[in-house]
Amino acid sequence: MNSTFLSRWLPNRTYWLMIIFVFSGFAGLIYQSIWSHYLGLFLGHAAYAQALVLAIFMGGMALGSALVVRAGERWKYLIRIYALIELIIGICALFFHEIFIWVLDVSYKDVIPSLGDMSLVYAYKWGLAALLILPQSVLLGMTFPLMSSGIIRRESNKNGRILGGLYFTNSLGAAIGVLCCAFLIMPAVGLHGALLVAGIMNLCVAFAAFVVGGEATGVVTENKNDANLSGVVSEKRRLLVLMLGGTFLSGAASFVYEVVWIRMLSLAVGSTLHAFELMLATFIAGIAFGGLWIRRKADASLSPMKLLGWMQIIMGLLVALSLMVYASSFEWSSFLINLLAKTDAGYAAYNLGTALLAITIMFPAAFFAGTTLPLFTVVLLRSGVGESAIGRVYAWNTLGAILGVFVAIHVLIPFTGLKLTALIAALVDVLIGMILIRMSVNDDREFARYGLMGFVILSIFAVVSLKAPFNPEVLSSGVYRHGIVHHANGRQMLFYQDGKTASVSVFKGSDSVAIATNGKPDASIAIAHKAPTEDEYTMTLAGALPFAYVDQPKRVGVIGFGSGMTTHVVLSSEHVERVDTVEIEKVMVKGARFFESVVRRAYRDPRSNIVVDDAKSYFSGQQKYNVVISEPSNPWISGIGNLFSTEFYNLVPTYLTDDGVFIQWLQLYEIDNQLVATVLKALTANFADYHAYISNNFDLIIVASPTRQLNNINLERLLEGATGDDLARLGIKTAEQLRLFRVADADILRAYANLYDVKPNSDYFPVLSMKAPAARFKGSQADLLTGLGSSNFPLLEFMNVWSPPAEGGASGEIVRKSNQLRRIDQAHTIRSIFINHTDIESGKNEQEIELAMQLRGVLTDCTDQKFSLYQEKVWVNNLTLLANLTIPYLHPSQQKGMLIDAPWVGCESLPDNAKKLSHLIEAITSRNFVLVEELAKEWLGSVNELPTFYMEANNLALVYLQLAYVAQGEYEKARDVDTEFGTKIMNSDGNDRIRAFILSWLDVKINGYKQ
Repeated sequence: MNSTFLSRWLPNRTYWLMIIFVFSGFAGLIYQSIWSHYLGLFLGHAAYAQALVLAIFMGGMALGSALVVRAGERWKYLIRIYALIELIIGICALFFHEIFIWVLDVSYKDVIPSLGDMSLVYAYKWGLAALLILPQSVLLGMTFPLMSSGIIRRESNKNGRILGGLYFTNSLGAAIGVLCCAFLIMPAVGLHGALLVAGIMNLCVAFAAFVVGGEATGVVTENKNDANLSGVVSEKRRLLVLMLGGTFLSGAASFVYEVVWIRMLSLAVGSTLHAFELMLATFIAGIAFGGLWIRRKADASLSPMKLLGWMQIIMGLLVALSLMVYASSFEWSSFLINLLAKTDAGYAAYNLGTALLAITIMFPAAFFAGTTLPLFTVVLLRSGVGESAIGRVYAWNTLGAILGVFVAIHVLIPFTGLKLTALIAALVDVLIGMILIRMSVNDDREFARYGLMGFVILSIFAVVSLKAPFNPEVLSSGVYRHGIVHHANGRQMLFYQDGKTASVSVFKGSDSVAIATNGKPDASIAIAHKAPTEDEYTMTLAGALPFAYVDQPKRVGVIGFGSGMTTHVVLSSEHVERVDTVEIEKVMVKGARFFESVVRRAYRDPRSNIVVDDAKSYFSGQQKYNVVISEPSNPWISGIGNLFSTEFYNLVPTYLTDDGVFIQWLQLYEIDNQLVATVLKALTANFADYHAYISNNFDLIIVASPTRQLNNINLERLLEGATGDDLARLGIKTAEQLRLFRVADADILRAYANLYDVKPNSDYFPVLSMKAPAARFKGSQADLLTGLGSSNFPLLEFMNVWSPPAEGGASGEIVRKSNQLRRIDQAHTIRSIFINHTDIESGKNEQEIELAMQLRGVLTDCTDQKFSLYQEKVWVNNLTLLANLTIPYLHPSQQKGMLIDAPWVGCESLPDNAKKLSHLIEAITSRNFVLVEELAKEWLGSVNELPTFYMEANNLALVYLQLAYVAQGEYEKARDVDTEFGTKIMNSDGNDRIRAFILSWLDVKINGYKQ
C-alpha cells in the first residue's frame, strides 16, 4: 500500500497517529492497574504492591526510553518500529496470566518454603515481580520517544504542539483506561479478561501504526554529536544537567502529590477500589489536559524556560492551596451520604460526587504538572541538544516518579504526615520554578520583582502550613460510612498517625475505646467497669474457639493485630509456645498500645511475636501452624478482598499441620448475602469441614479444617484457666452458653453458598473488591445466618446444629446478646408468665412481659359462646405467634402446660379449625414426627377451604412437614413437600427465604455439594 493511495484517505497522518496513541495509553494504564492486582497477590498489601508495580513500571519505562535514545537516531522507520514494540507488548499480555499462575504456585509451594530466611524471601519476591513485568515496561517506555521522534521528523518547527499533543492523547487514553478497567472491563471479564482486552488493543494499535506510519523518516545527523553528553559544550552541558535534574525532581514531586492526595481523599470518601481508580483517573486527566493546553504556547513562547518556571511555581502553589480546600471534602462527603438514596443509583451518584471532589482538589495542580514534561523537552530541543532530549527527559522524569513514590510512602508520610509531605513536595516544585525564572532575570528591577515573588510564595506556604485544617477528629471521622463529620463531644482523640499504608486513630467514647484505620473502626474495648463491647465477643471467641477443636496447639498464626485482644486470648493457653501476629501497618501496633492494660499478653508475653509484613509472604516461609486465625478488615476496603479469595483459601492448608484448623472472621455488616456467598463458595471448596459461630448480630466466625471432620468438639476446655477468665468477663461461664453461639455446620454453609447464583470470590475475578463498596454505601447487612438462628422455626435443631437444653438454657449473664439470644430469653419470659402466672424478676423487657400477658389472656379465655370469625382470627394469630416465639427456643419438657397439654384443650367453643391447629402445634412441640406428618398433610390438603387469616398457620404446617421428614432422614420426601403444596401457600418475604434455604439445604443433602 503506497503513500499516494493512503494520502487520499489519511489527509493528516499526525492526527491519525495521535488517535492511535490514545489507544496505546488506554492499554498501558490497564496494564499498570491489572499488574498492581496481580502482584498484590504476591507482594501483599495493595499499597505496597501499587508502589512496587509503579516503581518497576516507571523504571522499566525510563530504561526503555533511555535505550531508544541512541538507537532511535539511526533508525529510519520509527513508526514501524513503534508498531513492532506494540505487537510484542500485546503478545506478552496474552500469555501473562498463565505464566503468573504457574510462577505463583511454584513460589508458594516450593521456592519460598525452601528459602527460610525472610530477607531471601523478600529478595526473591521483588526480583520475581520485576522479572514478570519489567520486560513489557521497558517496551512501553520506548513507545513515547519513538512516536514523538517519528512525528517530529515529519513536521519541523512544531515541537511543542507535537509533544503536547502526544502527551495529551496518551494521558487521555490512560485516564479513560483506568475508568473503563475499574467500572466496565474488570466487572465483566475479571483480571485475565482485562489483560486480554489490553493485549488485543495493542495488536490493533500495532497494525494501525504499521499501516499509517510506514514511510521512512530519515536519520538524525546534525545533532549526533550533541546526543553524547561529553561532546556538548559547557553551556549546553549545564543546561542539560539543569533540565534533567529539574524534570527528575518535578516527576518526584508530582507522584508525591498523587500518593498524598489518594491517601487524603480516602479518609473522606473511603478506601475502595472505585475511589482509588477515580482519583487516579482524575490525576492522569489533569496531566492530559495540561499537555493539550501547552501545545501552542510552548512553540509561541520566546522563553520556554521562563514559562516552565511559572508552570512549576503555579503547580506548587495550587498544591498548597488544595490543602485548604481539602477540609471541605468531609462536608461534601457528608452531604452526599445524607442526600443520596442508599441504592445502586445512589452509589453511582456518590462515585460521581467523589470524582467531582477529586477534580476540585487534584485537577488544577495536575493540569500544570502536565505542562512541564513537554516544556522541559522543548527547552532542550531549542538549545540544540537534539532528538535524544525526548527520551532523556522522559527517562529522568520517570525515574523521579519512582523516587517520589518511595520517599512519600516510606519516609515523608510516616515521619511528617500527609499535610507536610504535600507541602514539602510543593516547595520542591516552587524552588525548581524559582531557579528557572532566576536564570532568566537580566536587570535589577526584574530581580527585585523576583525577590518579592519569592517572599509572597513563602508567605503563602507559611499560612497554609499553619492554617490548613487537618483536624485528627475530622480525619478519623469515617464520614463516608455514616455521614457524620463531627461526632458527639464525648469522643476524645487519644492517638492519630499517618502510617505507610493507612492513617490510624484511637479515640475514647463514653463507654469504650476504639482503634480505626482510615476512619473505619477495627476494634473497640470497653472502659473499665463498663459492659464489654460487641467487638470483644468476636475477638475473644476468635482466640478461644480453636482450643475446642485442637488439643494443646503449640504454634498459632494470627492475621491482623487490631486491638491485640485475639492474640491476648490465644496466649491464655499454657500449651501455646509461640504466636506470630502479622500486621501490615506498623502504626496499628503502636496505636493499640492504648489497650495494653487489657491485652497485655500480646505485648508482654515472650511467646508473642509481632511481625510487620504481609501474612501470605510470612506464613509461606514458616513452620506449619496448629491454628491460623484471619482477622482482616472489611472486604470493601481496597486490597482486603484477596484474604477472602479461593486462591488464599487454597494456600491456607499449606500453613497448617494435619490436625490444624483455620479461623475466619467475616463481617456481616456493610455487605450483603450474595457477597457472603461468594466468600463461602471460595472457602468451602478448599476445606473438608467447617462450623460457624455468630459472636453478635454482625460478625461471623468460621472454624474450618482442610483434612478432617470436626466431630470432637470440647467446649468445656475453653472454660479452664486464663481462657475461662477471658470468657467469664463476657458472662460466658458454661459450655451450654458457648453452644448458643453456634449457627452452622458444613451443610448449612454449603446451602448458603448454593442459594445464590454468584461466582466464588477470586483473586482473578475480585467480586468483593468490585461489589462490596456498593454494599457498604447501601448499608447492607448479610442477615441470612443470623436469621436462621432467630427465625420462627427450629431450623438449627432439625439440621443438627443446636437445640434447646432440657433445663435452663437462657443466656444468663451474657451482656451483648445476638437476636438469637434475645429470642431465647424472650421464650423463657413468656413461659414464666404463661405457666407460673407470676411476674418475673426485675430488669426484664416490659414489652415482652406485656406480650406474654396478652398471649396468656387471649388463649386461655374460653367462653361458652361460639367464637365469632373475628375472635377466631385473634385466637389463631395469638396461637401461631406463641408457637413461633417458643417452639424453636424451649425444650419440649419446658412446654408442659403451654403448647403441650395446653390449658385451652378442653375449650369446646373453639372452632374446629382452631382445634386442629392446636393439635398440630402440640404434635410439633412434642417432636412427634409421625403425628406431625399425618396432621400437617391433612391440614395442607384443605388450605383452600380456610379463611385467609390462617395464612401463617399454613406456612407453619408446610415448613414443619418438611422438618418432620428432615428429622427422619427422608430428604427427598421433604423436598417433594414444596412441590406438592408450595404453590398453594401464600408467603411472607421472611417465609419465602426460609423455604428457599430449606430447599437449598435439602439439595446439598440429596445431591451433595456442587460448586
